[in-house]
Amino acid sequence: MGKKFHIITYGCQMNKYDSDALRGLMESRGHRWTESVDEADIVIVNTCAVRQHAEDRALGRIEEIIGHKKRKPSLVVGIMGCVAQEHGERLFEKIPGLDFVVGTDNLDVVADIAEGKLKPGAYTSINKNFLGIDAAAHIEPGQVSAFITIMRGCDNFCSYCIVPYVRGRERSLPPERILQQVRYAVSRGVREITLLGQNVNSYRWEDVDFPALLDMVAQVEGVCRLRFVTNHPKDFTPKILDVVEKHGEKIPPAFHLPLQSGSDRILRLMNRKYTLSDYMRIIEEIYRRFPDAAITTDIIVGFPGETEKDFESTLAAMRDVGFAGVFAFKYSVRPGTAAAKLEDDVPEAEKIRRLRTAIDLGIELARQFSQKHIGKVFPALVEKKSPKNPGKLAATLPSGRTVLIDENFAEIGDIVPVKITDAKVWVLRGEVVEK
Repeated sequence: MGKKFHIITYGCQMNKYDSDALRGLMESRGHRWTESVDEADIVIVNTCAVRQHAEDRALGRIEEIIGHKKRKPSLVVGIMGCVAQEHGERLFEKIPGLDFVVGTDNLDVVADIAEGKLKPGAYTSINKNFLGIDAAAHIEPGQVSAFITIMRGCDNFCSYCIVPYVRGRERSLPPERILQQVRYAVSRGVREITLLGQNVNSYRWEDVDFPALLDMVAQVEGVCRLRFVTNHPKDFTPKILDVVEKHGEKIPPAFHLPLQSGSDRILRLMNRKYTLSDYMRIIEEIYRRFPDAAITTDIIVGFPGETEKDFESTLAAMRDVGFAGVFAFKYSVRPGTAAAKLEDDVPEAEKIRRLRTAIDLGIELARQFSQKHIGKVFPALVEKKSPKNPGKLAATLPSGRTVLIDENFAEIGDIVPVKITDAKVWVLRGEVVEK
């Protein structure tokens, strides 16, 4: 008889995709998903190691779940993902009662552990040929949007980032495997696809580069909207914009383009391989071709050696771009990275002040961007009933913003023209208009 299982996911969209793929594999082998940790025979926590806070949250949750063994001794608890790959067998000492540790290149062994084909233990060997779980990712009934991973790992080695060490070097999936997953998602009712990679711009399989792959996916029948994350400025080319322009009805001009810092000196220390001028040339080209483009970014404050002048340069760059959204974080040391050898010399209180300042500016820029929507009509993809607004549906605009509309004028999965009547920072309100 199959086991009841539950997966808890922390971290990025790629972790979410891995969890969905593992769920798809487990269900295909007769195991049953449960929404309740209390009912589960096996609980897996998928972890993120990018920041210490995310790691601490995940490990704390695992310790809490292991506490359930007092009333259910048969419960099996495991950890997968980046923290598992980073710490390996040491986690058994750190978390008594943990049953298995599965690294990023061994995700498919979880099903074998559940079935008793493999003993619980640590599975963190490096497999350079691993391209992800070879099973269709789980898609909920009525699900409108889906993630699809097109590559794994990263070759950039930004000095602050642990990803190349826990997810390995870049490996691109064959185009046909990606297209197969896209077709499957569409056959299940998905209307919007988001292609995922640590740096989608460096995708390559034989002679197929990222712009070529993007063009292929856009031509799959049933794909109504297509997005992609994350871009790296050093590899972002006009060819990508050409494909966005070619498929303007499907691919919105919405680009997540991490800046990280507005200081060239800090960018060098971060090993980002571009200057602020390089970045701004990309921004200028995007706005030249797509004046209403939604550009979002990541910012790190308090990096070793960051002065007040460096920080002010970052704030100035944020204002110059006019970002639609900013994800700001304070630097935290990641053992094993190049930056870990630098003196972490920005005081914690100063990191918090700079973070708060960057967040506040990001919110103001987001508010200004949202206000620009008012009075205009956009195609909105209806995703779900609004959990906090009875009688309203939540739809997604090309820019990525959520708009609330009356549920009497559309159904989930529809793409309808919506005139924006009001705008807060992240959520807008609108009315469905005649086509």
